[in-house]
Amino acid sequence: MKTKMVLLCWLLVAGAVLACQVPVFRFALERWPADQFELLVTSRGPLKGELREKLDELQKTLAADSNAINLRLQCVDLDTLTEAERISLPALDHAREEPTLALMPPESWKAGEPVWVGEATAGNLDRMLDSPLRQRCGEQLVKGASAVWVLVECGDPEKDRKAREVLEAGVKQASTVLELPEGIIRREDLNKDYINIDPDNILRSDVPLRISFVTEVISRDDPAEALFLPMLLEPEALALDEPLIVPVFGRGRTFGAMAASQATAEHIVGASEYLCGACSCQVKESNPGYDLLFSRNWDAILKVEEITADSEIIQRNLDVVIFDSGEEPVAAAEPEVGPGHTRLLIGLVVFILVVFWVLSYLRNRNRAAAS
Repeated sequence: MKTKMVLLCWLLVAGAVLACQVPVFRFALERWPADQFELLVTSRGPLKGELREKLDELQKTLAADSNAINLRLQCVDLDTLTEAERISLPALDHAREEPTLALMPPESWKAGEPVWVGEATAGNLDRMLDSPLRQRCGEQLVKGASAVWVLVECGDPEKDRKAREVLEAGVKQASTVLELPEGIIRREDLNKDYINIDPDNILRSDVPLRISFVTEVISRDDPAEALFLPMLLEPEALALDEPLIVPVFGRGRTFGAMAASQATAEHIVGASEYLCGACSCQVKESNPGYDLLFSRNWDAILKVEEITADSEIIQRNLDVVIFDSGEEPVAAAEPEVGPGHTRLLIGLVVFILVVFWVLSYLRNRNRAAAS
């Protein structure tokens, strides 16, 4: 058993120096929870009618499943406002005399202003929480799309035509030249032949892994997307009188928009290359982009399984499990130590002895020189 442990520790060190090979788009889809928005609903006196019914339904949904949508909801009656609420809710500065919806961005946006403020109606609430474009993007992402490239048209036929040509050329080129990193372990391929694995390289869902880009075109004046566009696009971009190109990936995340007049096919290929490259930094906050509001429980839809030593897929497929978590290596079975393992162990022992001999020789030589 000790022999096996020594071998496993060396394999762990060997695997630890390798970066995670899962591409950014897939890492974001499986492992980056979406940041939460905050919706503040203000009124004078109790809310009534269809809006009240929809808010009650939303509260029940969030109470039953906090991951159903990346949103926190708070309703405040200005006539009975407490001092604690007044202090803790900066969005109250945007409250109006009539019932108001104020959508505050996640803290990660580092923006103190609301994404959108407007009349609190059942229709506005529906358009805020979901939209046709978000539904189509979500469906494509969980089917395995690397990214959904969205073109927001400005209404000028010539500008919109040129923007479509640039987007189509960039997506076509990216689909042709880009390749997935080596070393990714698909769940269906995991088997007992693997000796040295990095658990971070094992996919956590059965979504097909491929390089695949989808394009969507919407009008800037589309009323169904009127409350989504301020989330998708920065105010500066929205103010431009030209088409905008923006990617959506992961669990509804984007880099932001590029003005079509400044975009080239190479820009689109470059952004796509980042998304399809190995995830060199697994910390979400250290990667470019910001999250959008999506009404879907990604973990439930994807059936994501975090890989641990006790994971059924590990216990079923591997004899030996190594996890870089500071815990003891876990043996899932008691396999025979074959000739290949024995030769590797002997080689490692010889290597250690050689290293010690070289260090001892150098130390003695330095002592002799000093004397």
